[in-house]
Amino acid sequence: MAQRRLTAAAAALAAVLAVTGCSASAEGSGDGETGDLRVWLMQDSVSEDAVAWLEEEFAQQNPGSTLTVEMQPWDDIVSRLQTSLASASETPDIVEIGNTKTATFADVGALADLTDMYDDVDGDNLIQSFVKAATLDGKTYAYPLYAGTSVMYYRTDLFEKAGIEKPETLDDLVSASEAIQEANPDNTKGFKGIYLPVADIHGLEGWLFTHGANYAHEEDGTWVSGLDTPEAKAALEQLQTVWQTSALGALDAKETAGNPWVPYNNGEVAMFSYRVFAQESISDELRDVTGVMALPPVEAGGESHQFLGGSNVAISANSSQQELAKKALKLIMSEGFMSQLAEDSGWVPGNSTYASYIPSDIVDAQLQQDIAETSELTPAASNWAIVEGNNIPVELYSDIARGDDIDAVIERISAKIEETLNAE
Repeated sequence: MAQRRLTAAAAALAAVLAVTGCSASAEGSGDGETGDLRVWLMQDSVSEDAVAWLEEEFAQQNPGSTLTVEMQPWDDIVSRLQTSLASASETPDIVEIGNTKTATFADVGALADLTDMYDDVDGDNLIQSFVKAATLDGKTYAYPLYAGTSVMYYRTDLFEKAGIEKPETLDDLVSASEAIQEANPDNTKGFKGIYLPVADIHGLEGWLFTHGANYAHEEDGTWVSGLDTPEAKAALEQLQTVWQTSALGALDAKETAGNPWVPYNNGEVAMFSYRVFAQESISDELRDVTGVMALPPVEAGGESHQFLGGSNVAISANSSQQELAKKALKLIMSEGFMSQLAEDSGWVPGNSTYASYIPSDIVDAQLQQDIAETSELTPAASNWAIVEGNNIPVELYSDIARGDDIDAVIERISAKIEETLNAE
């Protein structure tokens, strides 16, 4: 699986508010029995074989109609969605959209209400964190297409030499990172326990979510920071401890942080956390001594909750082929398409019960399914994309990594989050 970006470029996110230019008028009636559908999917999301299956199966099931998939580059996709979804004449009928961006587009009326399709697309077996993030005011506007899980890679040989057990809790992980650094089994100069860069904010969010915290929650129509809680503070304290005692590259640039297997392959660290596709870049010498685990829970035997990057699939509110688009969406969510997606691309399919089709490698398919089914996402707030675009989460973790007072950081970042999320 080639390295992929799961979301649009961060620099474009601040422009999302301009999507308010999208029409909130009534959706197209879609009364015609036949028609030609345009589907926007992102480059590297699905294989050519999966696309061919979808186009051919749709044509076979809907004589006289066609479905054409138009592959889109990730670069500047937010701006192109703003423009296309706002136009009844230019809009694609079905779009792939980043899971954390869905609420923004839904809130301004750009996406059709798909609540009544829940049972038709086997809703109870979909990745529920994605469904939740696409649901506003009790209405669901998109369904999960695929997810990319994050896992913890670790050197089983070094753990064994140091007499350290596989961590069963987050406290164990913090201790293990420090202990294996102190042991330095191979006497490597500058050896650290873990590679943990701030730039990988989605990996760090797993610590927050696993403690039962999140950046914000809604109370009576107002977004309130979720950082000023004992749970959030406990997560941030653990991260600060790791950064201060046993982590490499806390403030590495995004470009460097995007290749975490480099220090791992060089023997500089015993652990790193990253998306599943990192398994392809682990050196041949280390593949047999690389173990994989989910981020550990707070209590032994409990559940962890990790962020999943990935995409939803939605129908444009301006599509004139609503009913035909729903037929296509059912096909996209079917075993035929989902299994092809998983087998060819290695993603966890939106219906995670088809994760068994993921090819075997260092990371087990069942582990990926388990992580997906207990996952959590950032707040489903229409302005969340602006929070990300303004790099507020990066600022949070950077300040913690630099050793700033946690209470002061929480107060400052909480104010920024609340101001941004509640802005009109």
